Amino acid sequence: MWLILDEAHITNVAVHPEYRKNNIGRTLMLEMMRRAALMGAVRMTLEVRPSNAAARRLYASLGFEVKGIRRRYYTDTNEDAIIMWKEDLTGCENRA
Repeated sequence: MWLILDEAHITNVAVHPEYRKNNIGRTLMLEMMRRAALMGAVRMTLEVRPSNAAARRLYASLGFEVKGIRRRYYTDTNEDAIIMWKEDLTGCENRA
């Protein structure tokens, strides 16, 4: 995760396939949101592949919204990236 001024950017988050569907991804995201808020971030962004429906659902459930597309972002497949933002991290610093 990068922190640039008051914005946090998640560069990569992944859960090994054998451990998916155990709320590990949610736990990782909540902890990154908490730490970002504690460091002064007020909003957070990330990119996700359109083909990664599970991640998109997770991010949406955490309040991230689609704000744009980066064309041919992923060089391995030339797949676009969906840009998602969570505009308000208020209260995230209090999550344990």
